Amino acid sequence: MLHASLSDSGTFETLLVHPVWRQALGWLRALPADIPIGKHEILGKEMFASVMEYDTVSRDAARFESHREHVDLQYAIAGTEGIDWCPRAELVPDGPFGDDVQFWLPPATPITTLESSPGRFSVFYPSDAHRPKVRIQSVHVRKLVIKVHVTLLA
Repeated sequence: MLHASLSDSGTFETLLVHPVWRQALGWLRALPADIPIGKHEILGKEMFASVMEYDTVSRDAARFESHREHVDLQYAIAGTEGIDWCPRAELVPDGPFGDDVQFWLPPATPITTLESSPGRFSVFYPSDAHRPKVRIQSVHVRKLVIKVHVTLLA
C-alpha cells in the first residue's frame, strides 16, 4: 500500500521506474476537471479508470475488499473519504470471491485509516484489504480508480 500526494513525486519516485506506473500517474496528472463518470481505457482492458460518484457512509456500513487480478490506484477528484487498510491475510472472507473482488469481515486487530482528498492517491495491491467510502468529512465524493492488471507489473 502506498498513500502519497500527487504533487510530491519524491514519495513515489520508485514507482516511476516502471513504465506502467509512469503512464498511469501521467494520465492522472493530465486528468481534466470535467472527466465524465464511467470507464476510460488507458491501456485497453489491462489498465483503465473508472470515474464514479457516491455518498460516503458510516464505517460499519462500508466493506473491506481486495482484488486478485488488479492493483487499485484510488484518487479523490472532489470530496474527502476515509479508506481503511489492513493486510488481507489478517481477515476472514465475507462471501465468495467473484468478478475480481473478495469482501472481508472487519478485523479484530487495529486498522490504518487514510484520508483520501483531492491531490492525494493510494495504491492497493492484491495483499492489501481496503475499505473505501468511510465518512470523515464529506458526504459526497467524486473519485476515480485506475485498475492495473497484475500482469502489466510482472
